[in-house]
Amino acid sequence: VQYTAPPFAPCPVIATIHDLSFEHLPETFTRRSRIQLRLTVRRTARRAAHIIVPSEFTRRDIIDTYGVTPERVSVIPLAAAPHFAPVSDREELARVRQRYRIEGDYILAVGSIQPRKNLARLIRAYASLRRERTAVKLPQLVIVGKRAWLYGETLRAVEEAGVGEHARFPGYVPMEDLPALYAGAMCFVYPSYYEGFGLPPLEAMRCGAPVITGDRTSLPEVVGDAGLMFDPLDEKALAAALSRLIDSAELRAELSAKGLKRAAQFDWRDNARLTLKVYNQIKGERVRDDA
Repeated sequence: VQYTAPPFAPCPVIATIHDLSFEHLPETFTRRSRIQLRLTVRRTARRAAHIIVPSEFTRRDIIDTYGVTPERVSVIPLAAAPHFAPVSDREELARVRQRYRIEGDYILAVGSIQPRKNLARLIRAYASLRRERTAVKLPQLVIVGKRAWLYGETLRAVEEAGVGEHARFPGYVPMEDLPALYAGAMCFVYPSYYEGFGLPPLEAMRCGAPVITGDRTSLPEVVGDAGLMFDPLDEKALAAALSRLIDSAELRAELSAKGLKRAAQFDWRDNARLTLKVYNQIKGERVRDDA
C-alpha cells in the first residue's frame, strides 16, 4: 500500500511512505488532510511488516518520528520515466514553446503549486533580480504544475512582486511535453524545502537541464554534486544561484553534463528488482512463521 493501509488486513502489509511532511510542516496542509494523514500513516507505519521509502532521509525520519526499528525500513530510490531524455529536435522545442506561449530564454520550475514547494520565495528572488538588473534582459519564469492546496500564497507573491508580465503559469502539462520543456530551459530550479525524494530535479537532469535545488531533506541524495544548491529559506542565496547560471554558459554546460551522468544512476529496473526482493523477503518470513 502507499501511505495508508486498511484497518484490517488478512496478510502482512508492506507500506510505501514517501515523506512525513504532514508531521513536520502541518501548516502546509489543510486541517482535514493533516489530521487524516497523521492518524492513518502513523498506524500504518507501526503495524506494517515492512516499510519502503525512497530516500535515506525519509528512512531516518520514519525511524526517529515513529519509533520503527531500522530493520523494518528499506530505501529504494525512485527513477525518472524513460521518455525523459535530451530533446534536440528544433520543431519539438518550438512546438512546446508555442503551445505554452514561452518567448525567449526561460527559467523552469515544475511541481504542484502548494506551500512547501517554496514557489513564493522563488518568485520574490526572481523579482529581486529584475529590480537589480534592469539593464539586462532576463529570462522568463515558467512555473509548471496544477494548483494544489493553499496555492493562494504563490499567486499573491506574483502580484505583490509585480512580475505578472514575466511569470507564466501554464498549469498542468502532459507528460509528453515535459522533456522538451526541461531541455529548452536555461535552467531548472526546485526550491522546495521538504521532499521525500524529488522527481522533478531527476527528470530535469535526464533531459540535460542545469539544476538548482534546495539543500535540505532528500534533495542532496538525488542531485549530488550535479547541481547548484542553496538554503531554501534564503531568498538572496536563491537569487545568487540564479544569477550564476544566467551569467555563465560554461557553468550551465558543466552542470548539464554532470546531471546526465548523475541521472543515469537511477533506474526503474533497479527499483522493481529491490521492491520484489522486499516482498519476497516478507513472504518468506510468513511461510516460516506458518510452518
